[in-house]
Amino acid sequence: MGDDPPEGYVTVARAPFVNHVGPIYQWTDNEPGRMRLGLRVAETHSNSFGFMHGGMAATLADSAMARALVGYLGRRAVTLRMSLDYLDTLNLGDWLEVNARVVSHDEMVAHTDCEIIVAGAARVHGSAVFRLLRKR
Repeated sequence: MGDDPPEGYVTVARAPFVNHVGPIYQWTDNEPGRMRLGLRVAETHSNSFGFMHGGMAATLADSAMARALVGYLGRRAVTLRMSLDYLDTLNLGDWLEVNARVVSHDEMVAHTDCEIIVAGAARVHGSAVFRLLRKR
């Protein structure tokens, strides 16, 4: 288990908070309306039980869903509502992938979903509603 991401992932600058809690990696070949992020779970991401903190999982899910949306529509957005189902723990040393996609949108609101996956198994499922900001 190395600290480097698997082939196909690169570091991408993000918002200051997300940069602070990384390193978070982005898949280099995302399809329109989709975003895949990756992270190796480190001690800095853990809670007092030694698992990834739920807030860190929420940060990853929110970031992936927002990036899928912005990349697809070319518009910035803010999260109105997000829901996560924690299906299993995310453990120290795990390489996880966050797969997000745009489900639907109109001119004002967009719906997204995502899964956080470790070794092919879903550990977290999420969905969110975003308010689309005005075009610049």
